[in-house]
Amino acid sequence: MCLVLAACGQDTLATKPDARPDDTHPDALGVCGIRTGMRGKTDRTIRAAALDRTYIVYLPPNVDPKERIPLVFVHHGFTMSGQAMFDITGYNELADAEHIAVAYPDGQGGPDTLNAPWNVGIDVCPAQGGGVPPNAPGDDFTLLDAIKADISADQCLDLDHIYVTAFSMGGYFSHHTGCMRDDIRAVAPHSGGTHPFDSCTTQHKPVIIFHGTSDTIVPNSCDDPSVPQPQGLTPSATEWARKNGCAGTVTRKDVNGGSCIYYDGCPADGQVALCTFTSMGHCWAGGKSGSPFACPTFESATQLEWAFFKQYAW
Repeated sequence: MCLVLAACGQDTLATKPDARPDDTHPDALGVCGIRTGMRGKTDRTIRAAALDRTYIVYLPPNVDPKERIPLVFVHHGFTMSGQAMFDITGYNELADAEHIAVAYPDGQGGPDTLNAPWNVGIDVCPAQGGGVPPNAPGDDFTLLDAIKADISADQCLDLDHIYVTAFSMGGYFSHHTGCMRDDIRAVAPHSGGTHPFDSCTTQHKPVIIFHGTSDTIVPNSCDDPSVPQPQGLTPSATEWARKNGCAGTVTRKDVNGGSCIYYDGCPADGQVALCTFTSMGHCWAGGKSGSPFACPTFESATQLEWAFFKQYAW
């Protein structure tokens, strides 16, 4: 079972902001899309920040390798794997239809383990019962850069449209990435939480957040300001709205099994949205059945976030 998913502890290398390496990235040097035989789904290993890291890449088979396409990182939760997110989210089908590259990294401790997967920052929203799992100490931001460079050998990337989405403890990491990385265009955390934004180095960042109202692993209060808040906690939607300079009012849109609120008055480069699903537990909304972390009867978070990216982060 995916216990939680966040952690506190010393935030090390992963908190360092890292501007987009336009001058050295393979795409900028004109050497992208030159490797053959790595289309569709491939399992890979790379050395990043002194660790051997594993991940899955999906590249649409029928896309020209020289076409510059967006990249979406999809991070998993505690005890999960990149393969689990590949199976649950349906991002590969979306990639074929929309011409997207998708990367599914494994956490620092490897896939399907009890080791902490991600460095998510310090003083994060606690799990149900106030528990704080261990924080992975390594540099997950360097991993993002290494994966981008590796994929560029197979497929030219649109470096202005790099996104991070994630589930559970991965959701904490996607919040943290949005806080610290200017090269990430937008983030879509699912069933996670975040830390105070005092240390954020980014400016405005579009974000769409997902959570089930009956989550027994990570409380909905980590994200949703409309539910009772533990003393001293600022929910992530409020943090993002304040950071981006949105108004305090919202516009609500119903979706299958829940609703999404869009903060009013956000800047063009900083829309904030929160989608909550009534009576949904700790699972990916609209996920493919066959996994305890998928809730297929709800609106698809995958489809909702991609539509959000195209409208507010393009």
